[in-house]
Amino acid sequence: MPTTTSLTTTYAGELAGEIVAKALLSNVSAGYVTMKPNVPYKSVVRKIDDTVTFAAGTCDFTPTGTITLTERILTLEEFQVQRQICKKDFFIDWTTADVMSGRVNTQIQDAIIERLTGGIAAQNESVMWNGVNANAGEYDGFLTLIKAGGSGAVSAGSGALTSGNIIATIWDIINTANSAVKGAAEKPALYMGQAAWEAYMQAQIADGNGWYLTGGPEVNRRFVGMYEIYVCPGMAANNIVFAQRSNLMLGTWQENQMNEVFILDMQNLDGSQNVRYGARFYLGAQIAVGEDITYWGA
Repeated sequence: MPTTTSLTTTYAGELAGEIVAKALLSNVSAGYVTMKPNVPYKSVVRKIDDTVTFAAGTCDFTPTGTITLTERILTLEEFQVQRQICKKDFFIDWTTADVMSGRVNTQIQDAIIERLTGGIAAQNESVMWNGVNANAGEYDGFLTLIKAGGSGAVSAGSGALTSGNIIATIWDIINTANSAVKGAAEKPALYMGQAAWEAYMQAQIADGNGWYLTGGPEVNRRFVGMYEIYVCPGMAANNIVFAQRSNLMLGTWQENQMNEVFILDMQNLDGSQNVRYGARFYLGAQIAVGEDITYWGA
């Protein structure tokens, strides 16, 4: 009787949450915002602003200044990814020796998990900026939240971003922004998509800053030496966000026991060469203080 190679593997609960969390952290933009790894479905997001004032010294305790506590609700959405592939498509990638030694089982599982987490990361790179909760498979992304009526975020205008106008546009955004935010200990950063970043580099090269032509990955991503520039591949074109990292929050529920990452070999169930795999997980985004965010884009 021939040996059956089973690929069935299931990771559940917190372990699956850890796999998904690693996938999220691997997408570029997640490294530029504040991650909330264990949001229990809904969580009150708070940000404290403390206006410190001095008073003349006395023997009494007399509170002064203003503390503003802002609250928003970070709500997670449940998502799933389900896929099916044929094992024959994988076997061509390994030699006969691999199959005979039994290593193929582990290698295929690793390849499937890598493919799955890579897909989650790539999709979330776009959804975390542009997602709309009303669309299937999406939650409200940062651009949606920022531009929503009543968010409090400040618009500096809109229009196409080109090498001819992007530097002036960035100055418009900075000049429109709240002075207290620009002077805060946590400096705000400029968030922009790949096309906007390339337009910015072209503008610098045109102005004689050749470092942007030859610097490669080491090129300086800071505007006038003060504000970090975060290049976010998933952000829609012609958008720039000027915000503090602590003001943009991405949440997941790593400890939820409903988290699942699975690989299911269908051979013993229906005689096919198919392998089904998928994941179930939770995601959501929220901004803290809209008034501290300035943006460009329609």
